[in-house]
Amino acid sequence: MIFYKNKSIEELFQISLKVIINTLIIFIILTLILGLGKTIYSIKDLFPMKNFAIGFSHIITDILSFLVILELFRSFVEYFKSKRFRLHSMMDPFIIFIIRELIIILYTHENLENQILIGFAALIFSLGIVRTLAVIFSPESEKEK
Repeated sequence: MIFYKNKSIEELFQISLKVIINTLIIFIILTLILGLGKTIYSIKDLFPMKNFAIGFSHIITDILSFLVILELFRSFVEYFKSKRFRLHSMMDPFIIFIIRELIIILYTHENLENQILIGFAALIFSLGIVRTLAVIFSPESEKEK
């Protein structure tokens, strides 16, 4: 083992990792604050009454996008705390993203073909099954047995 000023390489790596993770968490917080500010700022699109429906549509899209990013960042922070990826927590942003897309399509009154709706249903169902199986067969539940 190589020592550098009474610190091993592994300890130096752990310290560096903590600094990097803390920096990323600060960056995530700043990004969320800016995203929230942008979402709140988009309220100005509601004020021209002739474009109320368009402005409202943009606000709904911004809020749903912000929720997806929020869930994704929460998964990153959970990874930083546990130092490993948890499949069930990584599935949440994907499920929310798919539901966001479906809501936006339904809200904008686009014509949906049956194949698209069946595709969305199959995707949400399969992601739900994967998430459920990841919770049931997680390593934590294996350790408790």
